[in-house]
Amino acid sequence: MKKNLLNKTIAFGLAVLFTAIACACGVPVDEPAQSTASLVLPTATPAPRPVSGGEVRMPMPVNADVSDPLAVTSEELLALFSLIYESVLGIDDSGKIIPGLAENWSCDETGRVWTFRLRAAARWHDTGASITSADVVSTYQRIVSLGANTHYSYVTTRVESMVAMEDGSLVVTMRQGGLASLYALTFPVMRGGAPEADGTPVGTGPYKALSVTDDAMRLIVNTNWWKQTPYIEAFTFYAKDSNEIALASYEAGQLDLVPTSALSVGRYREDGVTNVLDVMTQTAEVMLINYDNANLRDVKVRMAIACAINRGHIITNVYMNRAQACDVPVAPDAWLYESKSKLYDYNTTVALSLLAESGWSDVDGDGYLEKDGQHYNEMTLRLLVNDSTDAARKSAADMIAQQLEAVGIHIELNTAGYALGDDASEYLSKLSLREFDLALIGFNLGRDCDLTQYIAQNGRNNYGGYSNAALEQLAQNILTAADETGMREAASEFQMRFAQELPFITLYFRLNSLLYSADIQGLSSAREPDILRSADKWYLLSE
Repeated sequence: MKKNLLNKTIAFGLAVLFTAIACACGVPVDEPAQSTASLVLPTATPAPRPVSGGEVRMPMPVNADVSDPLAVTSEELLALFSLIYESVLGIDDSGKIIPGLAENWSCDETGRVWTFRLRAAARWHDTGASITSADVVSTYQRIVSLGANTHYSYVTTRVESMVAMEDGSLVVTMRQGGLASLYALTFPVMRGGAPEADGTPVGTGPYKALSVTDDAMRLIVNTNWWKQTPYIEAFTFYAKDSNEIALASYEAGQLDLVPTSALSVGRYREDGVTNVLDVMTQTAEVMLINYDNANLRDVKVRMAIACAINRGHIITNVYMNRAQACDVPVAPDAWLYESKSKLYDYNTTVALSLLAESGWSDVDGDGYLEKDGQHYNEMTLRLLVNDSTDAARKSAADMIAQQLEAVGIHIELNTAGYALGDDASEYLSKLSLREFDLALIGFNLGRDCDLTQYIAQNGRNNYGGYSNAALEQLAQNILTAADETGMREAASEFQMRFAQELPFITLYFRLNSLLYSADIQGLSSAREPDILRSADKWYLLSE
């Protein structure tokens, strides 16, 4: 294979009213219409027909445990295992629940007890025997036994029990009623719930393991898959020490597709040789608010800060356009996203007006705002950011400090050390002790739109001490909605209230990328975390 400000007004009173003005573009009418008989339309180039065969080479971590999908520790492994194993239910690119191993399901009148009918056509790679509800129960029981030591520990917070019925159906009792609980059933189902004795992974997915070594794992197409047989014959994953080495391996022609969070990935793009596809993630970059600070308890001050931050400038100059601005903690490509919640464009005039309404102005002319004409009472805020794991976030913090200084808010920028998985880090300690006024952090949000942990007064990620029973209830309503219509309505109501209340300021969602050979066709979209969800529809250009 080849290598591939005023015109927009925001009025504030006792209540906040936002009006979105839509502009329609007209078409000139002073030119005569052109007769279709005189038009010569270009001949469209037919798309290549999918052909079967070929191989795609991808990276995987060194010393990865490729025998156990419940031991996943990286996105590369999530991708690998998604080709081998399947789950009771799936999630499409927009975040909707879709059928998986379960072909249909129903719920009782309580909204808590769900019955699933599994596909008889879903068969284990090696024996051809059909998957059973007992396999699902065994896998669930193992997840329970692993506790926090698995990526899928969230399952135990939603599922109360599972039972394999004599008729082959699976009965799942949830801890609370609501459609959102179904997102817990997206874990990989293993035969007997445990790794195979010889270490070879066996699942029911579109690809099966052919060979497994310390250096590579080769998967070949599962011709007995219950869906249409995939076109690409094989995927081979090669052990690489880091993403940087994987990118270098791609440049050397040793890999064909590399998932990456590298911000400079655009430099690899070359027409006809290498494509770069942006991939939406669930990582929201947000600015936390410390509600111990009385000035920040004023919603107009929070709104002013949101308007004073030039997110577009940060996204372009720090994230190399690998981020998408958003005002709410719901990804902008999600089916539950409410587009009307986009309220805070960069506008320093509006920011200063809001601050003035709250009594903040530059009385002594030194460039900084004072409260109620008291020249000694300047607004000074401590902005906390970690300095050890995300250089881009630190650069963003520098820009935000400059932008807030530009509207007269003095910023003390504080950095603190942090290492992934280190619960005793200086950064997390400062967050827990609320040694900040503003703090930059990344939240990896769940696709079930469960935002209670960030909103609830005792939520584990509510570092700022925010408290609003009404908004907390709106977040809970998303989880207890009985169907898609109810869930969408609840999510919309929550987002509009969130945008007006601003318990924290959502800045943007991060984008990752897929770097891949132009020979790979059919790869038009992808979504984290399941970046290979559509791999069964890919094919390679024939030589």
